[in-house]
Amino acid sequence: MEGSILYLALAAALAITLCFFIYRENNFLREDYKKLLSQKKKSEVVTGQITEKLAPFTDHFPYNPQDAQFLGNPIDYIVFEKEKISIVEIKSGRSRLTKKQRDIKDLINKNKVEFVEIRIK
Repeated sequence: MEGSILYLALAAALAITLCFFIYRENNFLREDYKKLLSQKKKSEVVTGQITEKLAPFTDHFPYNPQDAQFLGNPIDYIVFEKEKISIVEIKSGRSRLTKKQRDIKDLINKNKVEFVEIRIK
């Protein structure tokens, strides 16, 4: 009887020790995952910024690059053509419009855009 209690206690201690090491290793893996995810997001942002600047020189950009004026934020380009002015936002991968960009798009779609001339004397 005493021997089986000893074996049971050893088995319980071994199980607790094993759970501790698994938990500890899981935390290390979780921290490594967070670091990798952060690095991936940073590289996606940098790639997006490079893509924004190079976009006028790709086949995907339907405008003359000389007509495009880069703003960067909150929208990427304003394209000034003879017949129209276009607001252009460049996206890559699975990126989406920000709330501010969606609001700008909505204002344009509702014809809530104006030209204002300010004269300073």
